[in-house]
Amino acid sequence: MRLSHVDGGCGFAHDPAAPVGKEPTIWLPEASPGTLILEPAPPGFDALRSIDRKAFGQSLLERTDPDGRELIIADGSGELHVRLRDEQGTRRPAVLLPIDSMAELRLDVALHFVRLLGGQSIGLLPAALRLTSFQKRRLIQLLHTFDVLDLGGGPRDVAAKVLASDHAQRRSVEWKDSHARRKANRLIYDSRALVEGGYLKFLQGL
Repeated sequence: MRLSHVDGGCGFAHDPAAPVGKEPTIWLPEASPGTLILEPAPPGFDALRSIDRKAFGQSLLERTDPDGRELIIADGSGELHVRLRDEQGTRRPAVLLPIDSMAELRLDVALHFVRLLGGQSIGLLPAALRLTSFQKRRLIQLLHTFDVLDLGGGPRDVAAKVLASDHAQRRSVEWKDSHARRKANRLIYDSRALVEGGYLKFLQGL
């Protein structure tokens, strides 16, 4: 597995330069409050009930590594990552809650999960971790922009291919003062910031 200590310090299951597929991405728990860490409860908690795997909902991916097992489950609200150090994490489940800058959001994720297991009709993820339709469209635009740049394109190419603007074909004087040029340059700036670590803000509900 190739490791990146630049892009969020994440371990990538595949080479980041390889084409993107449909397989969900595994994130480090410390980078993503949407990762729920289950560990065995301490001795003395005898009224614990084991978690039925069927209660996890639709499983998108399951991966085992030296640190344990990770499940990615999904519903209409998004994807929840469940990190299990060992199988006792489902037989005697307890949530590990690091008290970091995202502790309240991690707690909210845990509450959603507990309520879901209790039979309540509730989404896996709190609203803060759900991408809006606008955010999804914006992310698609930014990734498209970065692809254009990666292939050697410039602002005119971004305006033509991402914004579908005919201003990209205008003379230099008209192009220089056009709204399409300003918008293309903004997309270029934001797309680079996104790829260079800005995507972590989306993971953290910011």
